[in-house]
Amino acid sequence: MSKNSKPVLNGVYEAISELIGFDNTVEIYKHFAGSQVNFPTRLFSKEFVLQEAIQNYDGTSASINKIAVKYKYSERTIRKLLQEHLESDK
Repeated sequence: MSKNSKPVLNGVYEAISELIGFDNTVEIYKHFAGSQVNFPTRLFSKEFVLQEAIQNYDGTSASINKIAVKYKYSERTIRKLLQEHLESDK
């Protein structure tokens, strides 16, 4: 769409179309029309982040920080997930 033309899509659909293209926006519309959709702040589930933490935690605070930053969780949450995992293995 050129900058001089008026938007053809309603509200947020115009912004989505600019990000992912018109055809993909139409597919999202077909699938979710009439639904209210929200996007959680965190993309990855705690279960996934725990598995990543188990694989990448090397016992240092630096590794906790790296995991937390990468997946946008707090260091405290990463520590808690790891602690709960260790306690459940007992």
